[in-house]
Amino acid sequence: MYDYPYVLELLRVTAADLQRRALSSEKERIARMITERTLRNRALAITHRLSGMAEPQRQHYVAAAVRRL
Repeated sequence: MYDYPYVLELLRVTAADLQRRALSSEKERIARMITERTLRNRALAITHRLSGMAEPQRQHYVAAAVRRL
């Protein structure tokens, strides 16, 4: 269920929401934090970490990792 494209899309949606809600003074800093390359690398790291987890732990881990964006 939590394959690379799915996790990447979750990160993109969260990043877009974060950027939309950011104060105008913080938009540039956030834009640097959430580049496409950063999101792809983070999605790859998350999916790699998920490969050794049991299913109940995966949902919790993905939700926490996406929130920490």
